Amino acid sequence: MPDNGSYLLANVGFSSKEEPLLLLQRGAEFINFYPLQKSFTLGFDTSQRFCTGWHDITKGERFVCPSSSMVDAKYEQCPACQKRTGFNPAFYHATSISEQQEARNQEPHILYLAYFGQGIVKVGISHAKRGNARLLEQGARYALILGEFPTAHIARHYEAQIAKMPGIKETVQLNKKVELATSRYDATTAQNELEATHQRITATLNVNLESKLLSFDDRYFSNDTPNLGSAHNTSDIHTVSGICIGQLGTLLFCRQDDSLLMLPLKKYVGYTMSFSDTVTPIETPAQQISLF
Repeated sequence: MPDNGSYLLANVGFSSKEEPLLLLQRGAEFINFYPLQKSFTLGFDTSQRFCTGWHDITKGERFVCPSSSMVDAKYEQCPACQKRTGFNPAFYHATSISEQQEARNQEPHILYLAYFGQGIVKVGISHAKRGNARLLEQGARYALILGEFPTAHIARHYEAQIAKMPGIKETVQLNKKVELATSRYDATTAQNELEATHQRITATLNVNLESKLLSFDDRYFSNDTPNLGSAHNTSDIHTVSGICIGQLGTLLFCRQDDSLLMLPLKKYVGYTMSFSDTVTPIETPAQQISLF
């Protein structure tokens, strides 16, 4: 557990062991915080966003911003740290790319379909060495791996063709993920939708692609997945408190007495965070009892 005090939330993701992980920054130090089954209070000051630093993508190392720069609310990095990192996930839209980006592009990449909720299937590519990290960070409930390709350019070729097909998305916004997380979810429906989409892709493109199904709920939650439909989004107070029972992508879930609280941490990356190892009572609106 981190010491009580103030930190910068530098990243929300998953460890190499596929455990939920918050990366906190204090001064020049990064601190790994594994929230599952721990009791705490997180509160955010949204008055100013700060640069989250830069990455050496060739070595997998992370560094704090040398200037501790403030950034516009729509960015996570200052221009200097973005240039030092040299990584653009949408490299195929860029007019130029860095040497480190092109080196990454020449390495194997995965082509996948990610399922977030009924009717929402997204196509994407990911650096093969990252394993399932990209899918976990996005909060995919289920995924179907279509294959591994020698370079990002080849994987992107297929991704671009698939993204043109009706009903398949290239992006899913955070607000939509919050909505889907608290909607009814069924694993069998997820599998059926992914398999039907796979069949449609292979028929349309006239190609043979892999069909490897993966389920991720057991990575997100410490026990069985709770009824997420009862979760109360505490974004209005920029605070969450209780015992952490799970992290669905970047959505953090805490249990406090009989209430389930949720905070979408992705939008707080780069903001100052107060951490306490005690639980702060949070009032929630009365829940309507569901008959289903």
